[in-house]
Amino acid sequence: MTTFEHLPLGPETVAALAAEGMEVPTPFQSAAIPVIARGNDLIGRAGPGSGTLVAYGAPLIERIEGGAGSPGCLVLCTGHRQATELARSLARLCDSAGVRAGALAPHWNHPELADILFVPADRLSALYDGTVRVDAVRAVVFHDGDGLVKSVPADRLEALLTGLPSGCQRIFCGLPFGPGLRSLARRFTSKAVTIPPGDDARRPSRKKSEPVRELHFSVTEGDDAEAALALVSSLLADSTRHVLLYMASADQAADLGDFLAVHGYDSGPPGDATVPVWLCPGEEDEARAVLEGMDDPARVATVSCGMPPGTESARTRHCGAGGPAWALPAVRELGHLRQVASDAGLKLKRIRPDRPKRVSGRLDELADRLHEAARAPEATPYYLLVESLLERFTAAEVAAAALLLLDRDSGAKPAAMRGGSAAAAAVPESWVRLFVSAGQRDELGPGDILGAITNESGLDGKRVGRIDVRESHSLVEVYQSDAKKVIGALNGTTLGGRSLRVDYDRAKDRRPGGKPSGGPSRPGRGPSRPSGGPSRPSGGPSRPGRGPSGGPGRPRPPKPPFRRGASGSSGRGRNRPRRTGRS
Repeated sequence: MTTFEHLPLGPETVAALAAEGMEVPTPFQSAAIPVIARGNDLIGRAGPGSGTLVAYGAPLIERIEGGAGSPGCLVLCTGHRQATELARSLARLCDSAGVRAGALAPHWNHPELADILFVPADRLSALYDGTVRVDAVRAVVFHDGDGLVKSVPADRLEALLTGLPSGCQRIFCGLPFGPGLRSLARRFTSKAVTIPPGDDARRPSRKKSEPVRELHFSVTEGDDAEAALALVSSLLADSTRHVLLYMASADQAADLGDFLAVHGYDSGPPGDATVPVWLCPGEEDEARAVLEGMDDPARVATVSCGMPPGTESARTRHCGAGGPAWALPAVRELGHLRQVASDAGLKLKRIRPDRPKRVSGRLDELADRLHEAARAPEATPYYLLVESLLERFTAAEVAAAALLLLDRDSGAKPAAMRGGSAAAAAVPESWVRLFVSAGQRDELGPGDILGAITNESGLDGKRVGRIDVRESHSLVEVYQSDAKKVIGALNGTTLGGRSLRVDYDRAKDRRPGGKPSGGPSRPGRGPSRPSGGPSRPSGGPSRPGRGPSGGPGRPRPPKPPFRRGASGSSGRGRNRPRRTGRS
């Protein structure tokens, strides 16, 4: 078995890698480190999960002299967060060689003086305006080359590569390795070595009679140990007897074993029949031999907590012997998992969390659309925007702001459709207040009334405003265009054990600003009443008299919101009885 000691690395670097729990290189690291150590250009069709950072970082640490006062290596990244995480990870290896790593991002002290500088895409201008000296650069790395090419204009990248010192080593890594990145790499490399060889990975031959093996996977979005615990619990609850967990290092296996033991799941090496969980920190062939020697290997589930570093590893772990096959990748490792699974002849099947059946289909459709949009080239500028926002705000604040903008846009579109012009769309809808003859004494709350409105009228809950539940009645605000629909739908229905009566709220004491109920004054049919005439009592708008000018008006008693014995209608709009005389 190849170890880092067999590769052209110094003992200090090998010891630093061992201290981080890395003793066995991935296939990509084994092939790439000798090429980079010789100073040759490299085209690496690999991404996160295959060990790209150590593949170029370990040999470059030994080739670059520290303390020069300017970068000896530039690593180009897509965003601030990626640059910061990579610089922090590589800094632990740089201490042994006296080399400093830094990121051109917030909270880094004089990053332009770092020996290995990680530069996000939106800070590439620092390489042109003199902020960062590039005259001593000996190597440049495109870490996520495909995303970088899609987010930065091609002429800027070409100008950067052209302006670097002659003899500067160029390393391109990416998965997928798109045509734009491939064209740039071929034009600006000299006798570059391609790893893996060829433009397309060769898939292993499979017999027609051999069944296709499914590899289930669920994307982890937080604590990896919590995700492993949840999967182990669900697998052992079924017919699975043991769960074999593949880890990247012995330290990670020990930490996960301690975490599972706290929750009652004891662990041990593969083949230990006394424990439910088996941990494999790298001896994959031995674990495979244990499975093949069992009487019932289908009762053992295989889980890749750390991604298979290459095709052979994926085939050894999950092809052939064993029961259900699982993987727990991070979002950044999906490209690598798809590549190695395809090369190994595995069929990926994503498992999503259970959702209510009522909305499951819509959420699945939305998830598919989001995945398609996330892989689209047009998403890269938005990714960079989110990266910059996350430097100032939390993820929840960014999501809340995005939802606010969506809500504003969705409210503006219907208004524009109704008005038929931009001016009409700019005028907001007016609210009206409705009277509902049920309240606290009926043991009702705002949620009960909102549910009745949406269920009976089919109105969207977003179009219902404030709901004020009082002792004997409730006041509900709705848009004026929806008021008649709500009144007609709720009148006569039963809620809280009583029949509802719903109408416009007309009480003066419940109207803001003391406006008279019933709307504006109605113009009379004769001359206006003089100002000295007697006023009409409260309960309705003033109505001009029909007699001669200055004639006395007929007082009318105040009108209650509802007539006794009515079925919910106020009677407004009906024909009034004709008066036969005056008094």
